[in-house]
Amino acid sequence: MLDKFLLSLGIMWKGMLSIFVVIIIITLLIMGFQWIEKNLLDKKDK
Repeated sequence: MLDKFLLSLGIMWKGMLSIFVVIIIITLLIMGFQWIEKNLLDKKDK
């Protein structure tokens, strides 16, 4: 009983970690696109 519970906790931990990592990657991509847009497009306007 306890071993199945710990196994399910391990599976849930890996799933939550992967979702967290994907959210961080998407956030970094959006921040990178905003930085590129701010720096490169503003220089083209000048």
